[in-house]
Amino acid sequence: MEAISQLFANGSVLFAVLLIAAMAGLYSERAGVVNIAIDGIMIIGALVHSLLGKVLSQYGNWMQIIALLVAAISGGGGALLHGFASITLKAQQVISGTALNLLATGLGLFFVSIPTLTTGNMIKTGFSTIGIDSYQIVNIFLIIAIVLAGFTFVFFHFTKTGIHYVGCGENPNAVDSAGINVIRTRYKAVIISGCLAGLAGAMFTYYVSGQFRGDVQGQGYIALAIMIFGQWRIQYITVGAVLFSFLIALSETLWRFTGWNIAEPSNQLLKILPFVFALITMVSFSKYSKVPKASCIPFDKSLH
Repeated sequence: MEAISQLFANGSVLFAVLLIAAMAGLYSERAGVVNIAIDGIMIIGALVHSLLGKVLSQYGNWMQIIALLVAAISGGGGALLHGFASITLKAQQVISGTALNLLATGLGLFFVSIPTLTTGNMIKTGFSTIGIDSYQIVNIFLIIAIVLAGFTFVFFHFTKTGIHYVGCGENPNAVDSAGINVIRTRYKAVIISGCLAGLAGAMFTYYVSGQFRGDVQGQGYIALAIMIFGQWRIQYITVGAVLFSFLIALSETLWRFTGWNIAEPSNQLLKILPFVFALITMVSFSKYSKVPKASCIPFDKSLH
């Protein structure tokens, strides 16, 4: 029973992380900007959250709300670098995102190598998951993720602003002709994307027992696979987040059911399976993907 409870508790947190990170990609790409830097921005959010945790955790566990908000804002700031390069400078968006991933990874590894900040090459946040039930299966991260998913569904289906976002990703010239500022809309989308990715990164530290080890174990790339699996539709993305989070949580927890030594190669091999599944998903769905038509294409008003 304890192993099952642990499985669902871990899966619940990871579901929130992957759903919010996939939404980060959704907001950006729906407006026409590919954000391959989700993983890097998650690292920034996790790093900021961990550093704040060392200071704020002594004032109570609920102070993590402030740390989460600051981590989200820092993610938005990091995404501005990607926005400036890809929107203003019209750089190739995949290259810009990859550069941000490399920068964030370097920063993360640098901070966890500072002896005064770390304990055993990790930064401990000092926070613990705020759960509603005794097993922490229902927690504040799950609630936040569900609320954000519901808002996203309403935003893209029933609001003018959401329709403008979709227009910027499908036909920016038509949107521009209607008097909508495409550049400004894309910047907003990238900042929102960064805030969501930063929040997801901060939440990920709770999945690994309130620690930051310099990265987010590639969950940003898993989130991109979920977005593709979900065909840029929040309802399908949610289903994908459920599947991937359960698969990853199971690969991390299965040794408890089988009695395997956690260090055995057979157990370590299980941890590779989610990434193999993500690769298969991206390859399988790429042929049938309904990518926003103007995605990854810089908008230049002077050419129209």
